Amino acid sequence: MNGSVTNRGLLRAVLVAFALLLAYRFLAEVAATVLLLAAGLLLAVALSAPVEALHRRKVPRAASVALIYLAAAAVLGGGAYLLYPVLAEQVSQFAAALPDALSQLVGRARRLASDLGIEIGGGGGMSPSDLAKGVRRVLGGALGLFGSLASFLTGLIVILFVPLYLAAMPEPVVRWVVRLFLPGKRARTREVLGEARASLLGWLGGRLISMAIVGVLATIALYLIGVPGALFLGIFSGLVSFVPLIGSVAGVVPPLLLALAGNPIDGLWVVAAYVAIQQVESNVLTPLVMKEAASLHPVVVIASVTVGGTAFGVLGTLLAVPASVVAGVLVNKLWFERIE
Repeated sequence: MNGSVTNRGLLRAVLVAFALLLAYRFLAEVAATVLLLAAGLLLAVALSAPVEALHRRKVPRAASVALIYLAAAAVLGGGAYLLYPVLAEQVSQFAAALPDALSQLVGRARRLASDLGIEIGGGGGMSPSDLAKGVRRVLGGALGLFGSLASFLTGLIVILFVPLYLAAMPEPVVRWVVRLFLPGKRARTREVLGEARASLLGWLGGRLISMAIVGVLATIALYLIGVPGALFLGIFSGLVSFVPLIGSVAGVVPPLLLALAGNPIDGLWVVAAYVAIQQVESNVLTPLVMKEAASLHPVVVIASVTVGGTAFGVLGTLLAVPASVVAGVLVNKLWFERIE
């Protein structure tokens, strides 16, 4: 009798554990889908500004979206055609120089530790297999959201077509959202949605301008210092600066490693250049290009990026700050203005 009860308890525990595992997997997939839809919504908001500008000039929304997509494809294609030879060469230089740079840095660290009487095992530097494992680990973490070809294609479809349809036909979606609220609250709901869109557009426009200027300044600085692959690293620095503060730290790491491997003085110049660029961005660009757009405290930025990245990975990091902008508008409109 006791054995039968024990077996039933064990079976129940296994079934509960299996059910919890299925629930976890389901919620993880739901979270990934929600993040993809949020990214599509963010792109739709960005696309809505030029669509509205063309629509005010009597261009139909569907035609406006098609024109913007064609213009973006032409600009990206032309830029890729013009810059591809230089970028391909610089990416090749960067890929060839990075393993040697890491090996030299490890060797210098071991020699310094040895001079201080500290022995570090595992001599011989970094082998190509170790580097390959590290690259695979990083790429695995960055692309973990797209664990298979099917999920990657699904995400690509969402990113491409959700903004297209939302920008071409926004009113049915807005009406549906507004109808979720009581009739007396619907005008207020439209006002809050409009305010959130305006703040998000202001923040996005400011970030894009700031990213472009940071990329140009970083490219010029790295070229003058003599770091290999200055154009590629400058573009990388501009792209990662989409996330304020955190992106600035991420952008300085690759050029700093290459500079330190060649000449430690160059490493100091790289740090000084990026600190100067960060000061220009924080004290000149942000106040100038943001103007009336939402301004977030650095602590809010760091907290939101940390929480978003820990909970949802790379995509959560990218969406954390825009989500904080919208949350700030909602708190201000629905709470602060109400109690004041």
